[in-house]
Formats: sequence, structure tokens, C-alpha cells
Amino acid sequence: MEKVLRRQEYTERSVVMAKREIKQVANHLLQQVFLTVEDHIAVMTLHNPPVNAVSGIMQEEILLLCDYIDHDDSIWVCVLHSDIKTFCVGVDINRFYKSIQERDVTNRQELYYDGAQALYDLRVPLICAVHGHCLGGGLCYPAGADITIAVRGTQFGAPEAKLGVVGGCGHLARILPPQIQRDMSYCGTFITAEELYEKYGGVTQVVDQLEQLMPTAMEKARELCRRGPLVLRYLKACMNKQEALDMHRRNELEITYTRYMARHKDFEEGVKAFLEKREPHYTGE
Repeated sequence: MEKVLRRQEYTERSVVMAKREIKQVANHLLQQVFLTVEDHIAVMTLHNPPVNAVSGIMQEEILLLCDYIDHDDSIWVCVLHSDIKTFCVGVDINRFYKSIQERDVTNRQELYYDGAQALYDLRVPLICAVHGHCLGGGLCYPAGADITIAVRGTQFGAPEAKLGVVGGCGHLARILPPQIQRDMSYCGTFITAEELYEKYGGVTQVVDQLEQLMPTAMEKARELCRRGPLVLRYLKACMNKQEALDMHRRNELEITYTRYMARHKDFEEGVKAFLEKREPHYTGE
């Protein structure tokens, strides 16, 4: 059974929870990606100055933290952001070139893809809060997210072809129409957050100032938490599967995941609260 379908034994309820700072995971002291958890929201912070170039350490820590989130039932939503001047400029080119010289490029590339895939596969909704530049492998993160909020003027780009590298095509397909995606991949051109939002719906929301970014992302996370953990996880699993399947399977999946949800008390509570015109009280049961 998929990780989202496990029977959960929740000890927590929808109450204010103390803030936790996760500094170490599986005996690994975190260096470039950090995690805090408060009120069912995990905040994952990219921190590899000066520009958040994707290193092997960053990818390994993303994998560790995604696994941590997937095994922590108190986490219902995850927000990914950067606390330095830009979101992420993609793979550390110096390190990537070294891997070419060492004939280890395939293993390195697989590790980079593993990190992006782990974020996409999170059993909880992923909100990306993006500013500055979001390029190359870094673009895979918001392109694979459930919701992306970006600051006006943020630059999105896939410059891999300029380096003779094939990458990012699959994730770009989630946020751009096919021919725009191909043109961007071939030419390595950039697109602004507002153009991505207004023309293609490739981001969920654009804010005017950097100071608005995280408050907006956190408010969206709190809004999702009001739905309760189970329906978020079932919806996430259902929609991720739908993206990989032909249309004729999509309705079948929605029915299947509705049946899974119907096994839980939260399913009845959600419908009952709607009929009674009140806020639901979800317990994760």
C-alpha cells in the first residue's frame, strides 16, 4: 500500500502546537536545508549561500527531510522557501563539471532528480515560495509543487541546453504549454513570475514585495490545514496518479480515493459540518 494509505494513529489534535526546529535527521547534522514544524506546517528552508546552488549535500538533506515529513503524522502541509537573496539557481556547475571529469555524472544527475522527485512525491501538499531567480534544477521544485507563490519580477528559466545538458523537461511540462516549454528548453530563455501567472497559469499567485511572500505562503498553508490531514493526503495521491494516467482512469481514481476517505471519521465530520454551517473539527481519524 502507498504511504498515504497507511492507517494513521494520531496523538495530536487541531490545536496550537509548539514550534520544533529539526537540526539533525538520521544522525546527519543539517547544513544547507533546515526544517521547522509548527501548527501542522513544516517549513523547509534552502540555505546554501550565496545563490542556493544545488549541491550533493542539499539534495541528500532534501531526501532526508522529505522522508522525515512523510513519517511525521503531525505534519499536514509543507512550505519550501529560501532565506537568502534568491530561491535556487540550479545545479552547482563546478561540482557538476567535476562529476563529468570523474565519469560520475549519471549518478550525480540521478541524485538531483531524486531530490526533486521526493518533493513531488511528498504525501502532504507542497507550497513553494519563490523569489529572485529560479533556474535549472531549482525550477524543478516549484514546477513539481502543488502551489507556487512568487514575488513579482522573479525570473524562471531552464538554461541547461546552453550547457549541453538535457534536464528539467518533465517538470516544465506541468507549468507551461508544450510549445512554450520546448522553446524555453531549446533557447534557455527566462520568464517572469507575472508572465508565468498571467499567460500560462504556471504559478498560483504573485505578490508585489518580498516581505509579503512568506506571510502569504503561510496563510495558504493554514487554509489547507483547515481541510484536515486525510483529505489532503488522499487528494495529493489521487492527483499525482492522475497526472501519469490517461483520462479514462481519472474518474476511477477519484472514486477509489473517495472510498478510502470514507473509511475515516473525518469524512463524516466534513460533510456534517458543511450541513450544520460550522467549521469542521478534524482529528485525523
